[in-house]
Amino acid sequence: MHIGHYISGAAHTGLIGWVLLGGFFSSDPPPMEVTDVSVISAADFEALLQAQAAPDAATELALPNPPEEVPVAPDLVSEPDVTPEQVTPAETEPVVPDTVPETVEVAPPVPVTPQDVAQETPQLPTPEVESAVVIPDTPVRPVTRPADRVAPEPVAPPEPDVAIADVVQEATTPDEAGPATEEAQEETAPEAASAEIATEPKQDEVASAAPSRSLRPRLRPTQVTPTPSPAATEDAIAAALAEANAATTQTSETPRGPSGPPLTRGEKDGLRVAVQQCWIVDVGSRAADVTVVVGVSLDQDGKVQGDVRLLSAQGGDDTAVQTAFQSARRAVLRCQKTGYDLPVEKYDHWRDVEITFNPENMRRR
Repeated sequence: MHIGHYISGAAHTGLIGWVLLGGFFSSDPPPMEVTDVSVISAADFEALLQAQAAPDAATELALPNPPEEVPVAPDLVSEPDVTPEQVTPAETEPVVPDTVPETVEVAPPVPVTPQDVAQETPQLPTPEVESAVVIPDTPVRPVTRPADRVAPEPVAPPEPDVAIADVVQEATTPDEAGPATEEAQEETAPEAASAEIATEPKQDEVASAAPSRSLRPRLRPTQVTPTPSPAATEDAIAAALAEANAATTQTSETPRGPSGPPLTRGEKDGLRVAVQQCWIVDVGSRAADVTVVVGVSLDQDGKVQGDVRLLSAQGGDDTAVQTAFQSARRAVLRCQKTGYDLPVEKYDHWRDVEITFNPENMRRR
């Protein structure tokens, strides 16, 4: 047999023996500790506390004054279950006096009848009622009317139909039954006068500039269209014809612009490179600081017509300018050879050409 069989048999034997005999070697469980607990109500607990807080000298009943110090309740934690012993006071025999006290008769109290007290209400002072005061009408001083004459007594201006005279006279009518010699008299009145010199009216007395009533607006006059005269019509026609003829003449005199598309950037660079090949710049001379612009007229074959023209120059003196111009002129004439290669269909754009010779760009290149 193999060793594994022995080990397996021993293990199984031990396991079976432990299952069968293992319960005999177990110890008994320890006993459970039990404590008695009593439950009391809250009223019993307060009575218990009051009994514990009672003083020991409870028998001394004739103490005149209460104790100054309030006894402190004992610690509630110590001995909560011990009930204090209640001390029973000793019974004392009553002392019988030798003499009997005399009985004093006490008269019953006399009932007091409440007197009627009159409550006096304080009288408040009555406020004085302000009575309405009637203010007398103050006569308004009449406004002084401006008058050209000043008199001791003011005189109102007379009616417009009354004649002005020094004596006041009422109008009379002739009596039919009276004598025929009596004539009717016209009513007269003195000239208006003022008792004081009238000054300029106050601002409040100035009459308003607003009209008292609005007036009906007037109708707008009808615009009459003037009838043109024959002479004016002829002059207008002549002026229009003259203006039209002048516009036609100005249009015919205006030079015709170049036709066809403009030169491209490549075509312009080709012309510049062709001229630049023949341009020589003397770096050590004063002409090297001069920039010149020349004008060139070309035919349809690309050859120079006439001579090269100096249009403008910048920098240096006259000698340096002439030197720079001659150098640019030689470059244009030398490099034309059989003519510059330019498109014939764009001849209107390169018929007159302006070329700028700048030595600064040459040095940078």
